[in-house]
Amino acid sequence: MPKVLLVDDETAVRNALRKIFERAGLEVSEARSGREALDAIAADSDISAVVSDFLMPEINGLDFYDELLRRAPHLRDRVVFLTGAARDPSVHRSLEQRGVPLIYKLDDLQIVLDAVRLTLLRGGRLGGPAARRA
Repeated sequence: MPKVLLVDDETAVRNALRKIFERAGLEVSEARSGREALDAIAADSDISAVVSDFLMPEINGLDFYDELLRRAPHLRDRVVFLTGAARDPSVHRSLEQRGVPLIYKLDDLQIVLDAVRLTLLRGGRLGGPAARRA
């Protein structure tokens, strides 16, 4: 079962996403900040995808993503960002340049599950022979 790391300083958002992901058969772990998420990724090699808020205290999404790639390059195409400021050009341009999905936080959270499923399918983690070998 693929494991998704949810990174958001808002407990309500993490709880809502946890319910959606668990109902879809995904294993979920959580982090309240980018720094906590980096520690979780270092400690758990089973994380298959990351869903992260973009605007968080301590470390913003862009810095988090860049450090994530340095520490865990296998997650490069396995990150989906959420933000309430998705329409702010200073937010979405930097992620677009890196090819990272950004979803408006106030949209239907089912869209986030769909985005995660797509990232996992690209790497063969949902069903199929590659998933069974993983």
